[in-house]
Amino acid sequence: MARVLAVCISSARQEAKKSVPEAQFIAGEGIEGDSHKGFSDRHVSLLRAEDIRAAEAEAGISFPPGSLAENLVIEGLPSEIPIGTKLKVGPEVILLVAEKGKKPDEPHSYDYKGWCLLPKVGYFLQVLKGGVVRPGDEVVIVRGDP
Repeated sequence: MARVLAVCISSARQEAKKSVPEAQFIAGEGIEGDSHKGFSDRHVSLLRAEDIRAAEAEAGISFPPGSLAENLVIEGLPSEIPIGTKLKVGPEVILLVAEKGKKPDEPHSYDYKGWCLLPKVGYFLQVLKGGVVRPGDEVVIVRGDP
């Protein structure tokens, strides 16, 4: 079973996100209180906990939740999540996987101690159905229409 380990937001772009006990996801916009809300069609950023752990082992340092500019840390998702996949997070939120990583010519302006994972292994999601997300919420890959 996949589950949310952390939900993170930041009040200003290009600053580390901070873990919060819960966050309101807004359909078509992103996360209430996050600096990227309404900024683009990449509403939410996601890193798999497994990818963060692998980078920690390689770097020899730990990456606190949000330090890599991710909104969600989720454990237990497959290593590859196809574009177009829908994820149900908690009892009501539906997210659409819109992009993996960043385009090769697109700069990534934030790093943590020289590390940034979003351009390579991160996912960008669109909020299709809003609601509250909390650490511990179950994450399910939706088959068919939610």
